[in-house]
Amino acid sequence: MTRATARWMGAAAAVAVTALVLHALPADAEAPQTIGLRLVDSTTSRTDDPRARSYIVDHVPPATTIRRQVEVRNDTGQPRTIALYAAAADVGGGEFRFGDDRAANELTSWTTVSPPSLQLDAGAKGEATVTIAVPAGATSGERYAVVWAQVADASSRSGILAVNRVGVRIYLSVGPGDEPATDFAITSLQAGGAGTGARTVTASVRNTGGRALDLSGYVLLSHGPAGRTAGPFPAQLGPTLGIGEAEPARVSIDSHVPGGSWDAEIVLRSGVTVRTATARLTFASPSPSASRRATTRNSSGRNGGVVVTLVAVGVLTLLVTLARRRRRSR
Repeated sequence: MTRATARWMGAAAAVAVTALVLHALPADAEAPQTIGLRLVDSTTSRTDDPRARSYIVDHVPPATTIRRQVEVRNDTGQPRTIALYAAAADVGGGEFRFGDDRAANELTSWTTVSPPSLQLDAGAKGEATVTIAVPAGATSGERYAVVWAQVADASSRSGILAVNRVGVRIYLSVGPGDEPATDFAITSLQAGGAGTGARTVTASVRNTGGRALDLSGYVLLSHGPAGRTAGPFPAQLGPTLGIGEAEPARVSIDSHVPGGSWDAEIVLRSGVTVRTATARLTFASPSPSASRRATTRNSSGRNGGVVVTLVAVGVLTLLVTLARRRRRSR
Protein backbone atom coordinates (compact mmCIF):
# COMPACT_ATOMS: atom_id res chain seq x y z
CA MET A 1 0.00 0.00 0.00
CA THR A 2 1.34 3.45 -0.92
CA ARG A 3 1.54 6.33 1.55
CA ALA A 4 -1.06 8.21 -0.48
CA THR A 5 -3.47 5.28 -0.17
CA ALA A 6 -2.83 5.10 3.56
CA ARG A 7 -3.58 8.82 3.94
CA TRP A 8 -6.85 8.35 1.98
CA MET A 9 -7.88 5.48 4.26
CA GLY A 10 -7.10 7.52 7.37
CA ALA A 11 -9.07 10.54 6.12
CA ALA A 12 -12.02 8.34 5.08
CA ALA A 13 -12.05 6.62 8.47
CA ALA A 14 -12.03 10.00 10.26
CA VAL A 15 -14.98 11.21 8.15
CA ALA A 16 -16.93 8.02 8.83
CA VAL A 17 -16.34 8.15 12.60
CA THR A 18 -17.25 11.85 12.77
CA ALA A 19 -20.52 11.23 10.92
CA LEU A 20 -21.48 8.40 13.26
CA VAL A 21 -20.73 10.45 16.39
CA LEU A 22 -22.77 13.44 15.16
CA HIS A 23 -25.69 11.18 14.34
CA ALA A 24 -25.61 9.64 17.82
CA LEU A 25 -25.59 12.95 19.73
CA PRO A 26 -29.37 13.68 19.71
CA ALA A 27 -30.19 10.20 21.03
CA ASP A 28 -27.59 10.46 23.80
CA ALA A 29 -28.44 14.06 24.84
CA GLU A 30 -29.57 14.51 28.42
CA ALA A 31 -33.08 15.71 29.25
CA PRO A 32 -33.35 19.41 30.25
CA GLN A 33 -32.68 20.03 33.93
CA THR A 34 -35.37 22.26 35.37
CA ILE A 35 -37.44 23.18 38.38
CA GLY A 36 -41.24 23.25 38.32
CA LEU A 37 -43.85 25.35 40.10
CA ARG A 38 -47.62 24.99 39.94
CA LEU A 39 -50.70 26.18 41.80
CA VAL A 40 -52.27 23.38 43.84
CA ASP A 41 -55.59 24.99 44.79
CA SER A 42 -57.82 27.86 43.66
CA THR A 43 -60.74 29.72 45.18
CA THR A 44 -63.94 27.67 45.19
CA SER A 45 -65.84 30.43 43.38
CA ARG A 46 -63.58 30.04 40.32
CA THR A 47 -63.71 26.31 39.64
CA ASP A 48 -64.89 27.00 36.06
CA ASP A 49 -62.19 29.58 35.35
CA PRO A 50 -59.22 27.95 33.55
CA ARG A 51 -57.01 30.93 34.34
CA ALA A 52 -57.57 30.48 38.09
CA ARG A 53 -56.20 26.92 37.82
CA SER A 54 -52.82 28.26 36.71
CA TYR A 55 -52.60 31.68 38.37
CA ILE A 56 -53.67 33.27 41.66
CA VAL A 57 -56.74 35.25 40.49
CA ASP A 58 -59.13 36.74 43.04
CA HIS A 59 -61.23 39.72 44.12
CA VAL A 60 -61.32 40.59 47.84
CA PRO A 61 -62.42 43.52 50.02
CA PRO A 62 -59.85 45.34 52.16
CA ALA A 63 -58.84 43.71 55.47
CA THR A 64 -58.94 40.21 53.88
CA THR A 65 -56.32 37.47 54.00
CA ILE A 66 -56.15 34.71 51.38
CA ARG A 67 -53.88 31.66 51.20
CA ARG A 68 -52.90 29.47 48.26
CA GLN A 69 -50.74 26.34 48.07
CA VAL A 70 -48.03 25.92 45.43
CA GLU A 71 -46.04 22.79 44.60
CA VAL A 72 -42.34 22.89 43.77
CA ARG A 73 -40.56 20.06 41.92
CA ASN A 74 -36.82 19.52 41.53
CA ASP A 75 -36.01 17.96 38.13
CA THR A 76 -32.40 19.15 37.97
CA GLY A 77 -30.89 15.74 38.68
CA GLN A 78 -29.23 16.76 41.99
CA PRO A 79 -30.25 18.10 45.42
CA ARG A 80 -31.18 21.77 45.31
CA THR A 81 -32.05 24.65 47.61
CA ILE A 82 -34.95 26.43 45.92
CA ALA A 83 -35.76 29.99 47.01
CA LEU A 84 -39.42 31.10 47.07
CA TYR A 85 -40.50 34.75 47.06
CA ALA A 86 -42.93 37.29 45.59
CA ALA A 87 -41.75 39.99 43.16
CA ALA A 88 -43.39 42.90 41.38
CA ALA A 89 -45.14 42.75 38.01
CA ASP A 90 -47.42 44.94 35.94
CA VAL A 91 -49.48 44.81 32.74
CA GLY A 92 -48.92 47.07 29.75
CA GLY A 93 -48.27 47.06 26.02
CA GLY A 94 -50.12 43.77 25.64
CA GLU A 95 -47.78 41.94 28.06
CA PHE A 96 -47.61 40.70 31.64
CA ARG A 97 -44.28 42.30 32.58
CA PHE A 98 -42.04 40.92 35.33
CA GLY A 99 -39.94 43.24 37.46
CA ASP A 100 -36.18 42.81 37.76
CA ASP A 101 -34.95 40.31 40.35
CA ARG A 102 -36.80 40.94 43.65
CA ALA A 103 -38.47 44.20 42.62
CA ALA A 104 -41.19 45.25 45.08
CA ASN A 105 -44.59 46.91 44.77
CA GLU A 106 -47.67 47.31 46.97
CA LEU A 107 -48.88 43.76 46.39
CA THR A 108 -45.51 42.18 47.24
CA SER A 109 -45.55 44.06 50.56
CA TRP A 110 -48.76 42.19 51.38
CA THR A 111 -47.44 38.80 50.20
CA THR A 112 -45.31 36.21 52.01
CA VAL A 113 -44.24 32.71 51.00
CA SER A 114 -43.69 30.09 53.70
CA PRO A 115 -41.23 28.48 53.88
CA PRO A 116 -38.99 30.95 52.04
CA SER A 117 -36.91 28.07 50.65
CA LEU A 118 -37.11 24.31 50.15
CA GLN A 119 -34.27 21.77 50.19
CA LEU A 120 -35.32 19.10 47.68
CA ASP A 121 -33.57 15.95 46.52
CA ALA A 122 -33.45 15.15 42.81
CA GLY A 123 -36.97 14.33 41.60
CA ALA A 124 -38.55 15.36 44.92
CA LYS A 125 -41.55 17.67 45.42
CA GLY A 126 -42.51 20.05 48.21
CA GLU A 127 -45.28 22.53 49.00
CA ALA A 128 -45.33 26.12 50.21
CA THR A 129 -48.08 28.53 51.27
CA VAL A 130 -48.59 31.91 49.62
CA THR A 131 -50.32 34.34 52.03
CA ILE A 132 -51.72 37.68 50.86
CA ALA A 133 -52.89 39.95 53.71
CA VAL A 134 -54.71 42.98 52.25
CA PRO A 135 -54.69 45.89 54.75
CA ALA A 136 -57.87 47.67 55.83
CA GLY A 137 -56.82 50.91 54.13
CA ALA A 138 -56.12 49.39 50.70
CA THR A 139 -57.60 51.37 47.80
CA SER A 140 -59.72 49.77 45.08
CA GLY A 141 -58.02 48.47 41.95
CA GLU A 142 -56.22 45.49 40.41
CA ARG A 143 -52.63 44.69 41.33
CA TYR A 144 -50.07 42.28 39.87
CA ALA A 145 -47.13 40.24 41.14
CA VAL A 146 -45.47 36.86 40.64
CA VAL A 147 -44.39 34.10 43.02
CA TRP A 148 -40.97 32.83 41.95
CA ALA A 149 -39.20 29.54 42.59
CA GLN A 150 -35.49 30.09 41.93
CA VAL A 151 -32.16 28.26 41.91
CA ALA A 152 -28.82 29.98 41.36
CA ASP A 153 -25.50 28.44 40.28
CA ALA A 154 -22.17 30.26 40.53
CA SER A 155 -19.55 29.16 38.00
CA SER A 156 -16.12 28.80 39.63
CA ARG A 157 -14.40 29.39 36.27
CA SER A 158 -16.22 32.43 34.93
CA GLY A 159 -17.60 33.88 38.15
CA ILE A 160 -21.01 34.28 36.45
CA LEU A 161 -24.14 33.61 38.49
CA ALA A 162 -26.73 31.68 36.45
CA VAL A 163 -30.32 32.08 37.75
CA ASN A 164 -33.17 29.75 36.79
CA ARG A 165 -36.69 30.89 37.78
CA VAL A 166 -40.23 29.71 37.23
CA GLY A 167 -43.26 31.63 38.47
CA VAL A 168 -46.99 31.75 39.18
CA ARG A 169 -48.69 35.06 38.37
CA ILE A 170 -50.94 36.95 40.80
CA TYR A 171 -53.92 39.02 39.60
CA LEU A 172 -55.53 40.52 42.71
CA SER A 173 -58.51 42.87 42.52
CA VAL A 174 -59.30 44.82 45.70
CA GLY A 175 -62.55 46.63 46.42
CA PRO A 176 -65.91 46.41 48.15
CA GLY A 177 -68.85 44.52 46.71
CA ASP A 178 -68.86 42.38 43.62
CA GLU A 179 -65.85 41.82 41.41
CA PRO A 180 -65.43 44.18 38.42
CA ALA A 181 -66.73 42.65 35.21
CA THR A 182 -64.39 40.84 32.82
CA ASP A 183 -65.26 41.90 29.28
CA PHE A 184 -63.69 42.64 25.91
CA ALA A 185 -64.72 43.44 22.35
CA ILE A 186 -63.33 42.20 19.03
CA THR A 187 -63.44 45.32 16.91
CA SER A 188 -62.05 44.06 13.58
CA LEU A 189 -60.79 40.97 11.75
CA GLN A 190 -58.21 41.11 8.94
CA ALA A 191 -56.24 38.73 6.73
CA GLY A 192 -52.49 39.19 6.44
CA GLY A 193 -49.41 37.78 4.73
CA ALA A 194 -50.45 38.70 1.19
CA GLY A 195 -48.07 37.32 -1.41
CA THR A 196 -45.64 35.73 1.09
CA GLY A 197 -47.33 32.39 1.68
CA ALA A 198 -47.34 33.00 5.47
CA ARG A 199 -51.00 33.76 6.13
CA THR A 200 -52.45 35.23 9.32
CA VAL A 201 -55.75 36.34 10.77
CA THR A 202 -55.45 39.34 13.08
CA ALA A 203 -58.18 40.44 15.47
CA SER A 204 -58.16 43.86 17.12
CA VAL A 205 -59.24 43.38 20.74
CA ARG A 206 -60.13 46.02 23.34
CA ASN A 207 -60.44 45.36 27.06
CA THR A 208 -63.75 46.94 28.04
CA GLY A 209 -63.96 45.46 31.55
CA GLY A 210 -62.36 46.00 34.94
CA ARG A 211 -59.88 43.09 35.01
CA ALA A 212 -56.75 42.31 33.02
CA LEU A 213 -57.22 39.67 30.32
CA ASP A 214 -55.15 36.67 29.17
CA LEU A 215 -56.49 35.75 25.75
CA SER A 216 -56.53 32.35 24.08
CA GLY A 217 -58.63 30.96 21.25
CA TYR A 218 -58.72 29.79 17.66
CA VAL A 219 -59.89 30.53 14.11
CA LEU A 220 -62.17 28.37 11.96
CA LEU A 221 -62.38 28.80 8.17
CA SER A 222 -65.37 27.73 6.08
CA HIS A 223 -66.99 28.27 2.66
CA GLY A 224 -63.59 28.59 1.01
CA PRO A 225 -62.64 27.72 -2.58
CA ALA A 226 -64.69 24.72 -3.74
CA GLY A 227 -66.63 24.90 -0.45
CA ARG A 228 -63.65 23.84 1.69
CA THR A 229 -63.29 24.16 5.46
CA ALA A 230 -60.07 24.44 7.49
CA GLY A 231 -58.98 24.68 11.11
CA PRO A 232 -59.21 25.20 13.96
CA PHE A 233 -55.95 27.17 14.06
CA PRO A 234 -54.87 28.10 17.61
CA ALA A 235 -54.17 31.70 18.54
CA GLN A 236 -50.64 32.58 19.55
CA LEU A 237 -49.96 32.95 23.28
CA GLY A 238 -51.10 36.28 24.59
CA PRO A 239 -51.70 39.05 24.53
CA THR A 240 -52.30 40.09 28.14
CA LEU A 241 -54.52 43.15 27.97
CA GLY A 242 -54.55 45.74 30.73
CA ILE A 243 -57.73 47.56 31.67
CA GLY A 244 -58.75 49.83 28.78
CA GLU A 245 -55.96 48.59 26.46
CA ALA A 246 -56.36 47.49 22.85
CA GLU A 247 -53.94 45.08 21.14
CA PRO A 248 -53.92 42.67 18.17
CA ALA A 249 -54.36 38.91 18.62
CA ARG A 250 -52.75 36.98 15.74
CA VAL A 251 -53.50 33.51 14.45
CA SER A 252 -51.17 31.75 11.98
CA ILE A 253 -52.96 29.93 9.15
CA ASP A 254 -51.47 26.79 7.62
CA SER A 255 -49.60 27.56 4.38
CA HIS A 256 -51.44 24.68 2.65
CA VAL A 257 -54.74 26.57 2.91
CA PRO A 258 -55.40 27.76 -0.67
CA GLY A 259 -55.71 31.42 -1.50
CA GLY A 260 -59.15 32.87 -2.07
CA SER A 261 -62.15 34.04 -0.08
CA TRP A 262 -63.13 32.34 3.21
CA ASP A 263 -65.62 32.85 6.02
CA ALA A 264 -63.45 33.30 9.14
CA GLU A 265 -64.75 32.93 12.70
CA ILE A 266 -62.47 33.78 15.61
CA VAL A 267 -63.27 32.58 19.14
CA LEU A 268 -61.34 34.27 21.98
CA ARG A 269 -61.52 33.54 25.69
CA SER A 270 -60.28 35.02 28.95
CA GLY A 271 -61.32 33.01 31.97
CA VAL A 272 -65.02 32.20 31.54
CA THR A 273 -65.66 35.18 29.20
CA VAL A 274 -65.91 34.20 25.52
CA ARG A 275 -66.35 36.50 22.53
CA THR A 276 -66.59 35.69 18.80
CA ALA A 277 -66.40 37.60 15.54
CA THR A 278 -66.85 36.66 11.88
CA ALA A 279 -65.77 38.20 8.60
CA ARG A 280 -65.33 37.31 4.93
CA LEU A 281 -61.56 37.33 4.37
CA THR A 282 -59.47 36.91 1.24
CA PHE A 283 -56.04 35.27 1.31
CA ALA A 284 -53.85 36.12 -1.67
CA SER A 285 -52.05 33.25 -3.40
CA PRO A 286 -48.26 33.20 -2.85
CA SER A 287 -46.33 35.22 -5.42
CA PRO A 288 -44.28 33.21 -7.97
CA SER A 289 -41.02 34.38 -6.38
CA ALA A 290 -42.17 33.22 -2.91
CA SER A 291 -43.20 29.86 -4.37
CA ARG A 292 -39.80 29.48 -6.09
CA ARG A 293 -37.96 30.31 -2.84
CA ALA A 294 -39.99 27.73 -0.92
CA THR A 295 -39.39 25.11 -3.64
CA THR A 296 -35.65 25.85 -3.67
CA ARG A 297 -35.41 25.52 0.12
CA ASN A 298 -37.32 22.24 0.09
CA SER A 299 -35.26 20.86 -2.80
CA SER A 300 -32.01 21.90 -1.11
CA GLY A 301 -33.01 20.10 2.06
CA ARG A 302 -33.84 16.88 0.24
CA ASN A 303 -30.73 16.98 -1.98
CA GLY A 304 -28.56 17.67 1.06
CA GLY A 305 -29.84 14.49 2.67
CA VAL A 306 -29.13 12.51 -0.52
CA VAL A 307 -25.59 13.93 -0.78
CA VAL A 308 -24.81 13.00 2.84
CA THR A 309 -26.10 9.47 2.25
CA LEU A 310 -24.07 9.05 -0.95
CA VAL A 311 -20.91 10.34 0.75
CA ALA A 312 -21.35 7.87 3.62
CA VAL A 313 -21.90 4.97 1.18
CA GLY A 314 -18.88 6.06 -0.88
CA VAL A 315 -16.65 6.24 2.19
CA LEU A 316 -17.62 2.74 3.33
CA THR A 317 -17.14 1.35 -0.23
CA LEU A 318 -13.68 2.92 -0.42
CA LEU A 319 -12.67 1.40 2.90
CA VAL A 320 -13.79 -2.09 1.85
CA THR A 321 -12.07 -1.87 -1.55
CA LEU A 322 -8.76 -0.69 -0.10
CA ALA A 323 -8.84 -3.41 2.55
CA ARG A 324 -9.34 -6.09 -0.11
CA ARG A 325 -6.47 -4.74 -2.22
CA ARG A 326 -4.23 -4.73 0.82
CA ARG A 327 -4.97 -8.40 1.54
CA ARG A 328 -4.33 -9.33 -2.13
CA SER A 329 -1.00 -7.50 -2.20
CA ARG A 330 0.09 -9.37 0.92
